[in-house]
Amino acid sequence: MTSDPEPDTDDDSADLATLVLALIGSRHSVAPKRLLAPGPSPAQLLQMVDAAACAPDHRALRPWRLMRIADHQRDALADLFEACSRDRLGNNDAPPSAADLAKSRDKAYRAPTLLLAVLRATPDDPEVPLTERAVTLGAALMNLLLAAHGLGFGAMLTSGRAVRTARFAQAMALAADEQAVCFVSIGTAGTAQRRARATAADFLDDWVAGPAKPGP
Repeated sequence: MTSDPEPDTDDDSADLATLVLALIGSRHSVAPKRLLAPGPSPAQLLQMVDAAACAPDHRALRPWRLMRIADHQRDALADLFEACSRDRLGNNDAPPSAADLAKSRDKAYRAPTLLLAVLRATPDDPEVPLTERAVTLGAALMNLLLAAHGLGFGAMLTSGRAVRTARFAQAMALAADEQAVCFVSIGTAGTAQRRARATAADFLDDWVAGPAKPGP
């Protein structure tokens, strides 16, 4: 009787690396207006959030959360976008046009699944500044985008001036230690035009050390 051969871990690692690099290399953003129904099922959305939670998190502070905008809340979101536009454009000599306001409202109805990414500044920890917490959120969002792509969906991160206003924070009931960062739109990708990407050489260079300064 012969035993089954042991799996070749080197081959498994190579296959995994190929799959991971193919997933990353093929991912691209799809504008919310080109994201159509169906969106992810509740189970698929949880898979995406589970992937997001795998991001590096120094000292396990969990400095981010995602807020889901339900379908029945889209009208309220449109009202909020319109109010933020009125705040911003109302300082001009002429009041905002109907077309401007309609454009603002329309953004609330794009993509079948809409999430808001929120960054949290507490608990206070001098070892983990806000910049590092933002990196954690960014890594979490990238994981989520890759999971969405792997499950066959398109997605994109979008922001805007409204997201950074006091009115928006109040309407979203954000805590004093929280700030809205961006929306995550997810759905079935329609026609999308991919932008050319920069090469690795555009991002990677070597440190050239200058002369060390003497200490005090």
